[in-house]
Amino acid sequence: MSKVAVLGVGAIGGVFGVRLCRSRRHDVTLCVRKSIDKLVVETPDTVIESSVKCATSPSASGPVDCVLLAVKGHQVPDVAGWLEALVGGDTIIAVLQNGVEHRERVEPYVRGAEVVPVVVNCPADRGAPGHVVQQGGAALVPEDGRGARFLATLYEGTDIPVKPTSDFTTASWAKLCNNIGAGPATALTDKGRGVLHEPEIAELCRGLVRECALVGRAEGAELADDVAERTIERLKDADPEATTSMLVDRRAGRRIEADVMTGAVVRIGARHGIPTPLNAVVHALLGSINMPVMGETN
Repeated sequence: MSKVAVLGVGAIGGVFGVRLCRSRRHDVTLCVRKSIDKLVVETPDTVIESSVKCATSPSASGPVDCVLLAVKGHQVPDVAGWLEALVGGDTIIAVLQNGVEHRERVEPYVRGAEVVPVVVNCPADRGAPGHVVQQGGAALVPEDGRGARFLATLYEGTDIPVKPTSDFTTASWAKLCNNIGAGPATALTDKGRGVLHEPEIAELCRGLVRECALVGRAEGAELADDVAERTIERLKDADPEATTSMLVDRRAGRRIEADVMTGAVVRIGARHGIPTPLNAVVHALLGSINMPVMGETN
């Protein structure tokens, strides 16, 4: 039986944590500010729920075999104390976050522990504490290696496929193209994904994805020449009222996850000498929304 800590029990932590809690194959602890009695995840087909064990302070925790790190990228420094307590000599940190800089964000806090970057495919929204609505299928795509194979063993017997990839660069930049294709526009307009049917907005979003893909290719990602066009057309097929994580955070008064998305495109583009003017402007606008936010909750 492996010891697992879920750090960040929002939409993603809830979806992937509840499966491990319900399987009873592992000793799972939810690291939270306030204890909850159970996790409840509504999927399109069923309701998955499980009683849970919680820890509310790093001082009450010890090293585990695996940490599912599911806080937003900009929240990693806020959980440094938890990581300090949870990391032991053989701990694996599975980073279930958006963006392409998983290791850069996490390695300074984990004392040499193995960091496994993971692309998360899971449309889900957090409701009340311990309650998540999962709108579609869920899967994990970790960078192949020892940690990825360990992660796959954790989810054996569940409905969560774990698909290690030897080309994480392409997988993570493709996901970033998808996120940038809709997230910023919905957050800035306070509208659902139907905003992509407005021609000027759609063209802006294509431009954001084109810049993202240029930078991704410079990093070694294999992205099709028409990735921007295909991405926006696919995103247009969503329910017009469907949200994005950026829009959900804006409406909830939480900090928008801009730095790991548009910020990463601008930052890495500059390193390669690639201009990213659209992402730079949109990043500045998203930052202006974040400015008034004085606090946030996991």
